[in-house]
Amino acid sequence: MDRDTLETLVRTHQAELYRYVRYLGADVPVAEDMVQDTFLAAFRSRTHPAADDTQGTAAWLRGVARNLFLRHCRRSSASRVQADSELVEQAEDIWAGEFLRGSDGFDYVEALRKCLQQLPDRHRQVLDMRYAGRKSRSEMAQALSMSEDGIKSLLRRIRTALAECVRRRLAMENA
Repeated sequence: MDRDTLETLVRTHQAELYRYVRYLGADVPVAEDMVQDTFLAAFRSRTHPAADDTQGTAAWLRGVARNLFLRHCRRSSASRVQADSELVEQAEDIWAGEFLRGSDGFDYVEALRKCLQQLPDRHRQVLDMRYAGRKSRSEMAQALSMSEDGIKSLLRRIRTALAECVRRRLAMENA
């Protein structure tokens, strides 16, 4: 594999691989390392799917990432994630069947983006504080003059509403 092919591979598959490894249970730094290691393994590999087989290449890269994840879990006794190959295979089936559904998964991302735009300003503010600002519930409660339980409930309602919105949008696209 040459450098240009690798660059195209990274550009095309990096976001999906990162989401996949996070879905398996890797935390942010481990997921970032695993994605890099997956592309390094792909670069070094003597056999890989044809360049024009995007779905085959994505599945092959997920397989490499899955094996790296399992190896990481076996090596790291301090890992909070306990995984065995059977559970990870089940995760792959769910990922491919539910998230990708024959596409690259960006339909979910686009649906979520549109649903986020429809949220009331306060709900977007709460999500920004939690995920972009990485604020704790207690910090959020203090800033918004709410109780911690109120923040917890509000976050749960927002997540549920977003999940429903995404499901509706995807159902409309498939109809």
